[in-house]
Amino acid sequence: MIFRLSVRIYAVRGTRLAKVPDAPTAPSAFLLHSSAAVEVIVGIDFGAPRRARDQRRKIIAIAAEATDWRRYRIAATGMNARLLARDPPGWSAQELLDALLARAARVVAIDFPFSLPFALLSDPEFARAAGHAGGAFSNWRTFAGFVAQHLPLTDPLDFSPFDAWRDPAKRNRLWTKRATDVAARAQPPLKDKFQATFQMTLLGNALISKLWESKKYRVLPFPGGSGAGEIIEAYPGATLRQRGLANYKSQPDKAVRLGIDACAAAGIELDVDHKLLAACCHYNSGGKIPDHDAADAFVALSTAILHAEGECRPAIADDAPLWLKEREGAIWVPRIATGESPGKLRR
Repeated sequence: MIFRLSVRIYAVRGTRLAKVPDAPTAPSAFLLHSSAAVEVIVGIDFGAPRRARDQRRKIIAIAAEATDWRRYRIAATGMNARLLARDPPGWSAQELLDALLARAARVVAIDFPFSLPFALLSDPEFARAAGHAGGAFSNWRTFAGFVAQHLPLTDPLDFSPFDAWRDPAKRNRLWTKRATDVAARAQPPLKDKFQATFQMTLLGNALISKLWESKKYRVLPFPGGSGAGEIIEAYPGATLRQRGLANYKSQPDKAVRLGIDACAAAGIELDVDHKLLAACCHYNSGGKIPDHDAADAFVALSTAILHAEGECRPAIADDAPLWLKEREGAIWVPRIATGESPGKLRR
């Protein structure tokens, strides 16, 4: 089996305290919070179908617990039990919100666009088209709060208040990418056809706005907020390209292995339950075109773990001013790509 060669993770290890390196690159999440309850890191592959039963096919969450210095256990219990015990194995948006509020995580990495291009955020006509009366959104907090107000987590979801943002005649403007989308080769946040992100952007922002309002989480890299938890934007495609895999959608087992390898390259060890590992490699929510959401969630989790250990950086286009991060947001990727030296981000 391929994973026996690349992953040393089937036996449950103890929680003895490992010797702290003399000069760590960043304080370990385990040591920073060892006096508190067990720290949880969560990776989520997101989706936004209108009905809750369909959301449970697409929204997959995987959690890890810190057990030692730069060591994490990914067990088949707690939040992860759904992957083995339920059909479908995922969450509705409301269920996910409730779970993240019931037990706040240290880091949550979610795969959807967290904001819009600044050209749209700063456009009062764009905001007015959806019924926002206060001028341009200007920043993420105003945009996300407006979306949360007009997109309650009902079943089914009603995206009609935002129909003006689907106007085919304005696609050249509406389908604009953020600076981080250019850097990470991601889709435009409001793309509503083909590789669509439109509904994910809206539902996702309604979700993280409520998490921000709970005062349990901050949403990075946006300013403000409170709470010990951090929510970051992940994009499995960008993380895997950092590890040298460009076409990952048809290779879920390799994607999972490279997520583990990305942590190993940073000196982070993962203990993964073998049944859970198999579920991540085999779950497919697609039809004729496969869609391996659990593998994507696992890669998002590896990104979250890397972030918790100080081993991620925001992807931003080389010629973009840095202040854009605080308005448009940023996709987080491993700090150093395969075969690269520090300070250089592969596009």
